[in-house]
Amino acid sequence: YNEYKSYLRNVVKQNSPLCDNAASISKQIASYLSLIGCSFTFFFMMFHKKYKSFTNRLILALLLPSFIVPCTCFRKVDDQDQTNTSGVCIASAFIFNFGIVSQRLIILCVSIYLLLLVTSAPRFRYLELSFHVFIWSTALMDSLIPLYSNKYENATDWCWIKEFKFQMGCYYGPMLTFLVVEICIYAIIIKKIREEFVGADRIDPDRYAWYKKYIKPIYYYPLVNIVLAIPTTGFRVYDHFRPGNTGGKVYCTLLTLHATIFPLWGLVYSLMFLLDVDTRRLLLPSILCRDIYNASIGIVSSSRLNSRTHVF
Repeated sequence: YNEYKSYLRNVVKQNSPLCDNAASISKQIASYLSLIGCSFTFFFMMFHKKYKSFTNRLILALLLPSFIVPCTCFRKVDDQDQTNTSGVCIASAFIFNFGIVSQRLIILCVSIYLLLLVTSAPRFRYLELSFHVFIWSTALMDSLIPLYSNKYENATDWCWIKEFKFQMGCYYGPMLTFLVVEICIYAIIIKKIREEFVGADRIDPDRYAWYKKYIKPIYYYPLVNIVLAIPTTGFRVYDHFRPGNTGGKVYCTLLTLHATIFPLWGLVYSLMFLLDVDTRRLLLPSILCRDIYNASIGIVSSSRLNSRTHVF
């Protein structure tokens, strides 16, 4: 860790190749951590059947693109890709763009869901179906446009949309629009919660219990996403307006932050879910061992019952 830390300090003082290497190392480390966090959270939610709750299914949907995006961050663009875009590069760029856009759309839907919770009582079944149709169809269409126009190719350290016009139309424009809408919605949510739920545990315990069940588990997800989007957005804006300044301290710092944060969202979301009070209680060693023991007993009993049924 100390060697890596000193290496990063030297990077911001050197030229662009060292800066790119630091960003690549940080990106791969963050990708591994996100894959581990998402995999464990997937297993935990399935083991404890947390997916039965609509709120947890939204978190599960958010973890899916957060798992997909790091999978595209391990491939190193070689010299051949500089002149000839391979099929693997195009597929990686398509998956990357689909994952990033769908992740932003899920956060937007989480914000809308929170807004509906604090203003009305939504019908969860139809709302969930509408969310999924909107998220996956919009992300798919947004990612198919550059693919159909043959605009996916090498973009320095990873594969993505190369032409700025398509970047604006298929990424920057929609993502910034969604981000502004999320900030406005979240401001309304904070105002409503302060008015209706602050102190509700003393005034109306039933309403506060409803708040803890439906709102509190996903209340901070949009806020964390907005905070994490600031350095990545800052790098993209800086890189657009000062594209030639690839060896400066500001560029290297923003590039390293950008390369570290955008695959790290999966780990952050996993920690937010696992550190929830109710979830954290299930992670206690005694309870975890008890649940694993009961599950193993149930599997053995079920297999014995099936073998007896097969004999008769």
